[in-house]
Amino acid sequence: MLPNPHELDGRQKVMLEFALAAAEDGQHFFYVLIREPLGPFEREEKYEVPVGEALGELGEVTGGGSQMGDGDTIEYCGLDIVVNDRDRGLAVIRKSLRACGAQDNTVIEEYVPEFNPMGL
Repeated sequence: MLPNPHELDGRQKVMLEFALAAAEDGQHFFYVLIREPLGPFEREEKYEVPVGEALGELGEVTGGGSQMGDGDTIEYCGLDIVVNDRDRGLAVIRKSLRACGAQDNTVIEEYVPEFNPMGL
């Protein structure tokens, strides 16, 4: 069952749209919420490039972002990932995030067929 959009916050509603678009193409979308205050260049170097390389033909990192906190602080960052094989892709994502030093409080969010926040 698809998540109820009324129960999702603004970011999660956008992620649901990404997940539905990926599903239409026969792919699977994950959002990785990384609780580290990394800006775009740091996030790309530490996570986006290594995870994308690890995925290879299984999928790709399609985007990323940083959630601003109070003042000029960054609360967390995230990655948008699309894979062709859910289970194999998820295993590679988890392994590569650990290899990159992702913290235990990192969350991998799945939106289709239902909202499912998962740990590493």
